[in-house]
Amino acid sequence: MRKALGLMLAMLVLMGFAPAQGELTVAIRNIDYDTFDPNVSSFTQAAYVFRNIFDRLIYIDENSDLVPWLATSWEANEDATVWTLTLREGVTFHDGTPFNAEAVVYNFERMVDPATQSRQAGPLLGPYDRTEIIDGNTVEVHFTEPYALFSFALSSPFMGLVSPAAVEEAGDRFNQVLIGSGPFKFVSENPHVEVVLEQNPDYNWGPEGLHEGPAYLDRLVFKFILEDETRLATLLSGETDIIDEIPPAQVDRILQDPTFEVFGAPKVGIARSVFFNTQKPPVDDIRVRRAILHAIDREAINIAIFKGVYPLASVVLTPGTRFYDATLEELYPYDPEGAIALLEEAGWTEMNRDGFRVKDGEVLRIDHTTFPGFVAEAPAEIIQAQLRDVGIDMSITVVQGAAYLDGIISPDSIYHSSLIGTYSPDPGLILNRTFNSAGMGTTNWAHYANPELDALLQEGLQTTDEAARTEIYAAAQKIIMENAVVAPIYANVSIFGAQGGVSGFKFDPYAQPEFFDIRVE
Repeated sequence: MRKALGLMLAMLVLMGFAPAQGELTVAIRNIDYDTFDPNVSSFTQAAYVFRNIFDRLIYIDENSDLVPWLATSWEANEDATVWTLTLREGVTFHDGTPFNAEAVVYNFERMVDPATQSRQAGPLLGPYDRTEIIDGNTVEVHFTEPYALFSFALSSPFMGLVSPAAVEEAGDRFNQVLIGSGPFKFVSENPHVEVVLEQNPDYNWGPEGLHEGPAYLDRLVFKFILEDETRLATLLSGETDIIDEIPPAQVDRILQDPTFEVFGAPKVGIARSVFFNTQKPPVDDIRVRRAILHAIDREAINIAIFKGVYPLASVVLTPGTRFYDATLEELYPYDPEGAIALLEEAGWTEMNRDGFRVKDGEVLRIDHTTFPGFVAEAPAEIIQAQLRDVGIDMSITVVQGAAYLDGIISPDSIYHSSLIGTYSPDPGLILNRTFNSAGMGTTNWAHYANPELDALLQEGLQTTDEAARTEIYAAAQKIIMENAVVAPIYANVSIFGAQGGVSGFKFDPYAQPEFFDIRVE
């Protein structure tokens, strides 16, 4: 009997229908997420959770290739203003309702509806006009302008598709029910403490390149632990199976311990940078912004905090992102004397008794905000000391959750600067979302308006010609850096630690963890 059972289990594994293998507990840093509704959320680490609940139309594999998921094929017309999507049949949401053309229309309309207040999904739809149903499994998506990157946009975790019936029934409470069609179902949330998911046993429509059938795990638990050392302690004690953001100083220690494994992937895209509010004095003066870039000693930050684990950044995009322009790397070397000269040129020539610069009776003060956590707060404290050396008084305010982004993007924001980074292997969508003046008040964190840059970013979305895009994004990076819109600090990296019994762990090109293929011994 035992032998027969063993043979049956082996056959199931070979067929891709392995039995569920217990519970996986994952501890992540971001306790200050906004929501797990993908159409609304703006937080990368919230996507670690909701990507398991909500499927997307298109999947991006580890080679950054687009492969079918809930859309089996997609095709654009000649000028990329109309895209035709053919949808997978036989897919159901967790509430038993069917996935079909009507569901796609509902989701797209919800994403762009101002009432949804979408900060990621809505902007990813670009110049969206409408979606027409051709038949039950075919839609035409119309745009007001050419949108060559639409298929790539559909691969974003923030483009997860929700159950229309569940949204209509739950209304504003949808973030408490979270019904999609993904490999895991939402069970419960203890806000900012724990989220519990369970296997969707009916799941059999995963993207190409992943296994067929349901997830191997029958339960997936996320715990939110802000303190790095506390989070690491849960891994070392066996309380958790996987943790994110191992403290840089501890990476070597974990690597040398055969009990654990370390997985890493660069988060390519926009570097974690100090974004200046370019509309707010005194950083509305380009000379002050350039002075700050010259006053920041990134190597000192690396030595004190990152230990070489998080690469330094000196350009708005990180190395490894498509169209990265390495020629801009030496634009702002550490040069405190040059910083002082720029500040004096801008009229900040007097010094008060505290050693800060003064002009017209006003102290040269920068109110900086950042999110909680060592990798955000510690660099700010070092930058604060470095700016003091050139006569700039920098305050630091730590803000959590949605209030952080709300405070940054507000037209009357009280902050002069903030720490921001966002990720994508292709820069077109994130640069347009972040630096196009159309994003003022929503996603343009620098409050920056430049017609030449707007035109470049728009052109980049409308062409698939690689040579043309190389020139476009080189010019865009040059404008951003020469105008000192941001001060790049470091290239973020996903660094996860795992128990030795965890297998099948990998990252997607967004450097987000895939839990669907994971087994636990």
